[in-house]
Amino acid sequence: MESLPLKDILFYLVAVVMVATALLTVVVKNILHSAVTLSATFFCTAVLYFLLSAEFLGVAQVMVYIGGVIVFVVFTILLTSRLGEYALEAGKLRKIAAAFFSMIIAVLAVVILRESHSSVALEQSDYATLAVIGKRLLSPGDDGFILPFEAISLLLLISLIGAVSIARVPRDDKNKEAE
Repeated sequence: MESLPLKDILFYLVAVVMVATALLTVVVKNILHSAVTLSATFFCTAVLYFLLSAEFLGVAQVMVYIGGVIVFVVFTILLTSRLGEYALEAGKLRKIAAAFFSMIIAVLAVVILRESHSSVALEQSDYATLAVIGKRLLSPGDDGFILPFEAISLLLLISLIGAVSIARVPRDDKNKEAE
């Protein structure tokens, strides 16, 4: 019987931790704890990128998602802490429907991945080099992603402005609290 290589064992270990932290992100009642477990999920994703020899994507995962998005989420939670005081309880029907649709999506993802894995062969020479990623990300052509890149940056800016405006206490309320 063959033993698994160390890289495979590490992959399965990280995958189990990633699934567990992703489930905790959804299940935990405290929203700040949920953000912490989400950062652990993002870190496990970065480790998987490193295992796939896609170092640029791993570093980008850490810098953009953990360094940017999680910090943004934590600031938003702390700025709007009054909104998270009441725990919303989902009904039994909603929990059953959510579990059902989650299982359907998981089965479809496995089927699609099996089909695409057998039919698509990636060329390693142009797969994940920094030059190819940069050209695709900032190219205005048909195969470029400049428009979605700019749309996401505007969406993040608008949501930050919205979070600050929701959390801002009007001057009249500040004067009443001081008295």
